[in-house]
Amino acid sequence: MTKLSIVCQDWKPLKRNTLCGFARIHVVEMDLVIHDVALHESHGKRWAQLPSRPWVKDGAVITDDAGKVQYSPLLEFGRREVRDAFSARVVQALLEAYPGALALEEASS
Repeated sequence: MTKLSIVCQDWKPLKRNTLCGFARIHVVEMDLVIHDVALHESHGKRWAQLPSRPWVKDGAVITDDAGKVQYSPLLEFGRREVRDAFSARVVQALLEAYPGALALEEASS
């Protein structure tokens, strides 16, 4: 597997449940920019999630029985190990560019 360089170009904090905020990620060798990569943190684990959109049917956003909005992926990786490697590298790139970005949970403890 070819390793690609990932740079975090921007960070917008938004704390909601496990969500910490959204990053703009640049995959250098592909000159690909991915907007709205969600960064999450819970129970000492951190991960990145590719952009998704709310499910909409007949003009209404679909929610589950608890009222939580349901989301549909826009992009996905074919293998878990690739997804996990991307996620780990995005978290690393975020922390390199914005060292305190995922310290929200630690600061409130």
